[in-house]
Amino acid sequence: MKNNILHIATAGILVLLLVLLVDPFMLWMPPMAAMGVLLATAVLLCVWAGFIMHEKVADERESLHRLHAGLFAYLAGIAVLTFALVVQGLSHHIDPWIALALGVMVSVKLGARMFADIYR
Repeated sequence: MKNNILHIATAGILVLLLVLLVDPFMLWMPPMAAMGVLLATAVLLCVWAGFIMHEKVADERESLHRLHAGLFAYLAGIAVLTFALVVQGLSHHIDPWIALALGVMVSVKLGARMFADIYR
């Protein structure tokens, strides 16, 4: 249970930091130093949540749940980035980072599948 609380708290703080960083409703105008600290904190938390923090898997069932969570996260990322690509394509201003992220996600998935097929 402690592991779940840590994951939930990390995700909640990350979402809060990202909302503050994007400021979708233009509610606040932080000074440049505060924005830099906020950006650095969000980046460090993204690195922590994405690469360092891992779950302990005890049995096959938990491993399967973890695989499903990764699949759903991948599909959600593809859906959001594809929607952003369509919206920006209709406005004739496509951010190259969205196309790059989509390309990297699909390429890495294909590469990982090919690697697993060869070395299985």
